[in-house]
Amino acid sequence: MRKQIGIMVLAWYIPFFAYASELAPEIEGVLDGERHEWFILSQGSDSNASFVELGDEVRIDITGFIDGERWDAREAISISLTLVEDELIEADVVYLIGDTPLPPLYTSEDAQLTVSLTHYERDSQAVHVAGRIQGVMALQVQLDTPPSLEEGIDIDVTFDVQAQKVEF
Repeated sequence: MRKQIGIMVLAWYIPFFAYASELAPEIEGVLDGERHEWFILSQGSDSNASFVELGDEVRIDITGFIDGERWDAREAISISLTLVEDELIEADVVYLIGDTPLPPLYTSEDAQLTVSLTHYERDSQAVHVAGRIQGVMALQVQLDTPPSLEEGIDIDVTFDVQAQKVEF
C-alpha cells in the first residue's frame, strides 16, 4: 500500500500538463457500474508506465489518468505488477477518489481481486503488458485503518500498456 501511495505522490508533483502517449486509453472497463477510461501520460522520456529490474524481478508501475492531457490525482488508477521469470507473482491496485494520493481510496489490499496477464513481452528498454483486473476493491478511509470490503466497489477493467525502463 505504501508503495502505491509513494508512486501516486510522485505523479502528483510532476507538472500538470502533458500529452497522452497514444490517443486510445490504455486502461478501460467498468468501475462501480460505470464505464471508465484511463490514459498513460508522458512528458519527454518520463512516463507513468515504467519498469525496473531488481535481480530476477521485474516491477512494473502504471498510473492511468482520466484526462488524457493532464496529471490529476482525482479518479486515477495505479497498478503495480511484480513478475519473476515472466510470471505474475504480486499485483497491487489503487483507485483514488480524492484530489490527493492519500485515503480515502479503494485498494486491492484485503480485497477480493483477481489480476491476470494476457500478454507480456519484454525487450531491453520496454515492456508490453496486457491483462485484466476483476473483483471487488476495498475502501480505505484513513491511512492508519485497514481497508474494508463492506463499502467496496466492483471493478472489471482491462489494460494494454507499454512501459519504459527506468535506470538509476
